[in-house]
Amino acid sequence: MSVWSTSRDEGFTNACPVCGNRLIGDSEKGEQVCPTCGYVTLAPADSGPEWKAMDLEEKNKRVRVGAPTTLALHDYGLTTEIGRTMRDSHGKYLDPAMRATVEKMRKWQSRSRTINSEERGLSNVLSRISELCDALNLPDNVAETAAQIYRVSAKKKVAKSKSILGMTAATVYLACRKCGVSRTLKEVARASGMEKGSVARYFRLVLKEVEKEYVPPPSVEKYISKLVNVAKIDSRVEHLALTLSRKTSDSRISSGKAPAGLAAAYVYLSSVMVGAHLPQREVAEFAEVTEVTVRNRCREILDNYVIRQEFMQSK
Repeated sequence: MSVWSTSRDEGFTNACPVCGNRLIGDSEKGEQVCPTCGYVTLAPADSGPEWKAMDLEEKNKRVRVGAPTTLALHDYGLTTEIGRTMRDSHGKYLDPAMRATVEKMRKWQSRSRTINSEERGLSNVLSRISELCDALNLPDNVAETAAQIYRVSAKKKVAKSKSILGMTAATVYLACRKCGVSRTLKEVARASGMEKGSVARYFRLVLKEVEKEYVPPPSVEKYISKLVNVAKIDSRVEHLALTLSRKTSDSRISSGKAPAGLAAAYVYLSSVMVGAHLPQREVAEFAEVTEVTVRNRCREILDNYVIRQEFMQSK
């Protein structure tokens, strides 16, 4: 008896390729046999699920897929990780002997994920990037962008012999600017435990050698929304501050100015206009700028524009 295998691309036919008679199926073995000449064809395996779903909701609940790949892990998240729960499939705690075995397996599995020194260094930096993003409550796209920036810098040998903390803080800050997330250099430096000047130096290095192009900071509107949310200010102040920012968004006001200082000035002026009367010192503290900066930005706005309750016109 001869056997003929049919590939998935060729499909499967109900006619015998030798004599042309109709084939008889054997569902248990996954074969079809010609009753005349005995020719056997191997049916292609069914790649569909082994379960049935009556509607889309049930299908989404029963579907089983692995975790998506991520740039935040050195192996893109393709390997299996042994957890620390120390429970079996029934939720019961493991006995001491099995706990020691699982702990030894977890240790060796962790060692096998990093084969050489380059992978170990990449794994160390990417884990620090994830920790810093968690400390700053940053979204996942910022962590992914920071991981991609560091991968490029490591490939170009820019990160070689550089401080791990410095490169971590610099890539996270650059990722925040690329993703439009309002985090200042001071916030990133404080969360990473470094001086602001050191983080700025590494940021300029990464910007020059890796990014190659200037990445502008987030808009003033994002800083206004962040300041209002942090300080829990009335929404009327936010609405008026955003209106003032849109109507005065020209080079005379914003050129060469930090967006955090401008946002603090807009919020302070708006609070005065709506009668909230927020102390200038509190606004400066929440914006992490000095009172002198807030006063100077307010003076520049008032010197260039006439602010009225209904409308605003340029001088």
